[in-house]
Amino acid sequence: MGQVIKAYLGIFFLLLIGLVGIGVVAAGLEVAAARNYHADVVSQMECSNYNPAVIAACKAQAQEAGYGLRVEPLVYDSAGGSQQMAEVVLSFEYAIPILNLASDHEVRGFAR
Repeated sequence: MGQVIKAYLGIFFLLLIGLVGIGVVAAGLEVAAARNYHADVVSQMECSNYNPAVIAACKAQAQEAGYGLRVEPLVYDSAGGSQQMAEVVLSFEYAIPILNLASDHEVRGFAR
């Protein structure tokens, strides 16, 4: 009788560890997707020379994808010549549902 209980407890803990592992891997994939999306937004902004229509379209796409996108334009004056830059902040939720863990994360970067 004792062996049956130990076997079921072992299977239960193995299943629990597997589900937690799957949750952590899924959260890691969400982070990788957010970083890739951030890199794409920065690339689009740089290629369009900071076109306001492109920035608005990127914000709309981010909203549809479940991200929050904030773009703060910066002007850097280096020896009389101005260089346009923008700080791009992508916010997303990092969640592991099996552990009931959720927090807000941000990916920050600059478009030059």
